[in-house]
Amino acid sequence: MKKKNVMLLMVATFLIGLLASSFWYRLNYPMKPLFVEIVNNTETLIPSVIIEHGKIGLQEKISIVQLRPKEKRRIALNHNPGLGFNVKVNYPDGETTEVCAGKNKDYWFFRETITKIGIYTTPIR
Repeated sequence: MKKKNVMLLMVATFLIGLLASSFWYRLNYPMKPLFVEIVNNTETLIPSVIIEHGKIGLQEKISIVQLRPKEKRRIALNHNPGLGFNVKVNYPDGETTEVCAGKNKDYWFFRETITKIGIYTTPIR
């Protein structure tokens, strides 16, 4: 075989292997994550934010601690869109605020903005 044919065969084999592994990965990937961005839009440190969600056979609880003023944190939930999730904020003075977000919305990304008077949910995409 000529050098050009060998090189062409190597490139074709590489591309076939790349396509096969991509197909295998997508076939065995459990599910697409639902992303939630938590934004502290206050001037104080938030001691903790609790995100809970569940469905048949699964209950998950995620804790975010020491959320600084104006800080953003993004988390991924093993959850389908439209089923909703709970966000509970524990303020430094002992007060709590809780909201059920994302219910009946077919989005994969939500922003939860924490203010002094509550939590605001914004579907992003």
